[in-house]
Amino acid sequence: MATKKEDLTFEQKLDKLEDISKTLQDPSTDLLKAVDLYEEGMKLASSIDSELSKIERRIEIVTSKPGESPEGVMTEEYASGSPDTTTEAEF
Repeated sequence: MATKKEDLTFEQKLDKLEDISKTLQDPSTDLLKAVDLYEEGMKLASSIDSELSKIERRIEIVTSKPGESPEGVMTEEYASGSPDTTTEAEF
């Protein structure tokens, strides 16, 4: 049974993308297989990019100073001392 991309860890997605890249660089890979692999690779790259954006946002939140929003702009929630909390499930 094939593993769905959503079930793969971040590292597994990177490994799979690297394998696809190596296969695409092999001149003996036939054209139809190459197109299929390219499509799969683009989906993986998009998933990886999305995951990295979420991780980057979490890091911004964790490293922001009290009274500042993660982008460095004061917000009402932070200024009032009760920042809007985001649950891990939203990431």
